[in-house]
Amino acid sequence: MKVGLIGLGNLGSRIGRNLLNKGYKLSVYDLDPALLESFAKLGAYTCGSPADLAKHNNFVITVLPSAEIVRSVALGQNGLLSGFSEGSTLIDMTSSVPAVTKEIGTELLKYGIQMMDAPVSGGVKKAEEGTLAIMAGGDKAVFLDCYPLLSDIGAIITHVGDLGSGHTIKALNNMLCATTLAATAEVLAIGTKLGLNPEIMLDVINTSSGRSHSSEIKFPQQVLTRKFEVGFTIDLMCKDLSIAAGIAENAGFAAVISNTVNQLWQDAKEKGGGCLDHTAISLYIEEMAGVEIKV
Repeated sequence: MKVGLIGLGNLGSRIGRNLLNKGYKLSVYDLDPALLESFAKLGAYTCGSPADLAKHNNFVITVLPSAEIVRSVALGQNGLLSGFSEGSTLIDMTSSVPAVTKEIGTELLKYGIQMMDAPVSGGVKKAEEGTLAIMAGGDKAVFLDCYPLLSDIGAIITHVGDLGSGHTIKALNNMLCATTLAATAEVLAIGTKLGLNPEIMLDVINTSSGRSHSSEIKFPQQVLTRKFEVGFTIDLMCKDLSIAAGIAENAGFAAVISNTVNQLWQDAKEKGGGCLDHTAISLYIEEMAGVEIKV
């Protein structure tokens, strides 16, 4: 099967390698010549523009830094629209803004081109394995048409609604993740300051009602060990939190808790923590508390 891929960053490059390993005829485009060269050596076809890539592939995946870049790649000069033929499909795996996604999809549809938003969860390791969780938005018939491809990228694939729904739930999910990370760090910092052992605290929390993915997985593996291995940065989390805040505002919802969490993370980013792994939000909270959460 022929597939085009635009965006060879941390996530996109892993998705691309996984597809090559599964026998796909992959065409790629990226602004970084070194990344294109590395994929050429793996057997991928390199293209000079999004339009060139679209001419040779009916399915194109984008994994890009922002909604505006997706818009430019899809609709701008030498963009996908100028290369796509009628009946082609754009699958956007960017963590993006739902309203912008709908605008792009509406414009593409005028020319008989379908679009799905299919952001993912699971990080670089699951991207390498092809076991990501995919939350897909778009027409159900288009989703079913894309399903064989999506199933080679992810292990859990959920059709969540109309176009833009995938980007909506991705941002809201990450808002919840950011909230549990920050709240768990704050609780452990308070307990540590009062003389409790954070490892024992986690044992109690994880057999009680306060447990979460943050307490069960991220704190034992990343925070207590002080590893903070970079997989998903504070910068990227802040991007998703800003999207989620915009979704709430557009819905006319005050989102008091989420806005407070968003501000906390933005403050951590501004203090120089943006390039750190998102679990390093605990370092920012530890600094405020004057303690270290470690065994």
